[in-house]
Amino acid sequence: MEFVLPAYSLAMLLIYYRPQVLVPAMDDALTHGTLWWALWIIIGALGGLLALSGLFLAFSLLYSPFYLIGNARRILDPGLWIDRREVRFYVGCFAIFCGFAALGFLYPAAALPAFAVLAGFAQTLWRFLI
Repeated sequence: MEFVLPAYSLAMLLIYYRPQVLVPAMDDALTHGTLWWALWIIIGALGGLLALSGLFLAFSLLYSPFYLIGNARRILDPGLWIDRREVRFYVGCFAIFCGFAALGFLYPAAALPAFAVLAGFAQTLWRFLI
C-alpha cells in the first residue's frame, strides 16, 4: 500500500483538475461491462483506504498540540525519561499542522489537495517521522 495509495492520491488529483485526461479512457471498448464494474470496485476500495488514512492523519495532526502541552513538563525536565522518537513524531506532526493552518489561511484552495496528497503519503510520512 505504500506505493499504491500515493499513486492513487496523485491520480485522483490529476483527474479532478484535468478531467480531459480521463475522456480517452472512457471511450475505450474495454471500459464497458464487467471491467467497468471491477474498476469502480477498485476505485471505491482505494478511496476508502485513502479516507481512512486521512482520518488517521487528521487525528495525529490535531492531537499533537495536546500531547506536547500535556507532556511539556516531562519533555523539558532532563531528569525524566521520555521516548525521543515519540516526541520527534509529535513535534513533526505539530510542524505539519502549523503548515496546514498557515496554508489554509493564506491559500485555502491549496489546503485540501495538499492534505489529500499527504494522506496518500501518510505511511511514508510516519516512517520518516519515527
